[in-house]
Amino acid sequence: MDAGFVNAYLAAAQNVFKTMVQLDVVMGKPVLKKDKHTSGEVTGVIGFAGDKKGTFSLSFSKKGAIFIYKKMVDEDAPGVTSDVVDAIGELTNIISGQTRVHIEKLGYKLSAALPTVVVGQNVEINFITKVPVISLPFAFQAGSGPEHLFLDFSFE
Repeated sequence: MDAGFVNAYLAAAQNVFKTMVQLDVVMGKPVLKKDKHTSGEVTGVIGFAGDKKGTFSLSFSKKGAIFIYKKMVDEDAPGVTSDVVDAIGELTNIISGQTRVHIEKLGYKLSAALPTVVVGQNVEINFITKVPVISLPFAFQAGSGPEHLFLDFSFE
């Protein structure tokens, strides 16, 4: 995997969270996932095609997804409502768009599908690639304590 892809996701995630959600996200150590299951409980998924094909997911705990929703629209949600799901889908779409801009600067042309959001733990996602899935863990402050999000992707 080209380090330019990791850097593209890192830059896009940090920029989107800083500008749209007013949060600093700090990346932990990237890892190769041993499975193809969601890393959280509310996960936005989007596929790519073009010079490369692959899949990207953005995964939160329920608490983290609800917190992000509140930061985005300044409204409380009683749980993982359809509005929270829509917000995570929109965030997934925006991060994927900014990532594609960075990747296109590396000389690749990509197009993206519409995002899908799945709710549940350990949901299997078909990343449509044979190469390993890279997981970029991020931490952020959510009210009374830290929360995590996982940006998982695979390109070939």
